[in-house]
Amino acid sequence: MSRPLLVPLCCPKCGSDLDGGPHALIFLCLPCGLAIHASDPRRPYSLSFAAPLLRQAAPDLYAPFWKVEGSFTWSTQDPKKERVYANQRPLGTLFVPAFWSPKAAYYDNLTLRYALQGGPQRLDGAAGPVLDGARPPEVLGELARLTWLAYLDRAADVTGVEGRFQVEDLSYAAIPFYRDGARFLDGILGVPVPEAYFSG
Repeated sequence: MSRPLLVPLCCPKCGSDLDGGPHALIFLCLPCGLAIHASDPRRPYSLSFAAPLLRQAAPDLYAPFWKVEGSFTWSTQDPKKERVYANQRPLGTLFVPAFWSPKAAYYDNLTLRYALQGGPQRLDGAAGPVLDGARPPEVLGELARLTWLAYLDRAADVTGVEGRFQVEDLSYAAIPFYRDGARFLDGILGVPVPEAYFSG
């Protein structure tokens, strides 16, 4: 059965209009705690706000991240690589930026640092304005796989290594950031990012 050409962009739970700026493809219903991608408005994702760990003041902005939970498996015919990878500390939950930015290196930096250091522990902070989200959910499995392979590659070249990532749960998380001169600091680990990170 084909999808209808026009689907009303409203909350599938309460029917209210959704929040989203001019560049948004992911729209929010804050009262219901839902995020909806425009490609499939009937498929909502849970929305939560990370509580800042570094400061108690209200954040200057919240940036949207997909919270990707799942399992990564790898295989290789190289026994040396197998031993190295077996001793690698596994990555935790992946937080993949849902907004577009010209600073792609910071995507990897934040996602990897959250995955290694635990990331947001409390996703029940106060709600606030969220940057426009655009990254579609269907690419997250492949991005998670590539994140894992890039992580393994730091220990040993991944040429000839097969990696698979099985997405088990997706949700939407708003991460607090604080202005610090010409840059921002994330409210979880204090990672500095340039202002241009959010200017896309």
